[in-house]
Amino acid sequence: MDCDYYLYVLCLIPCGCMEFYISKTKYSSGSSSSKSVSKDRGTLFFIWLIIICSIAFSSYYVRLGYGVKIITNHLFKFYFWIPFSISLYLMGVFIRKQSIEQLGKWFTTVVRIDECHELIDSGWYGRMRHPSYTGTLLYFLGLALLLNNWLSLFGLIIPIYSVFFYRIHIEEQELRKHFGIKYEEYRHKVPNILIPKIF
Repeated sequence: MDCDYYLYVLCLIPCGCMEFYISKTKYSSGSSSSKSVSKDRGTLFFIWLIIICSIAFSSYYVRLGYGVKIITNHLFKFYFWIPFSISLYLMGVFIRKQSIEQLGKWFTTVVRIDECHELIDSGWYGRMRHPSYTGTLLYFLGLALLLNNWLSLFGLIIPIYSVFFYRIHIEEQELRKHFGIKYEEYRHKVPNILIPKIF
């Protein structure tokens, strides 16, 4: 088995531990009001389910040797592809960590808006509206590329990106309901959802 898989597992373990820690400590950290109600619509459960299934699917097929390799040139793989994939992974972890810190007590893993919720529009949130998801999607892209397998790439990216885009849609709806004109002004000021000046 190629070293790609072992590097993938090596990156996946701390990433999984980080997300597990966040889910345990940040589940409802910002909801101090008794009237604060979850608007999650079950997306947290589906996010975890799809992530676990996608990782299991991708890992299983790589171990069995299924799928076509993306890069076959060993020099190109070791000197460009692997460093590039790990860079995306590390960049994603960094952006997610900083985004969570910038939201502070208002960050939760469920869609929940408190009555006294503050709209953060500085730091990463002054460049894109959902930077914590940018970080998550970046490190999953890095992990998917690290496997160097077309089947695993699509098996990770398509389901995981789909469920996160749905989650973003729900968050946008709830933020617009809660903040009203203030959020519309923020959307005008920061038009990009995930990538500054692109998307």
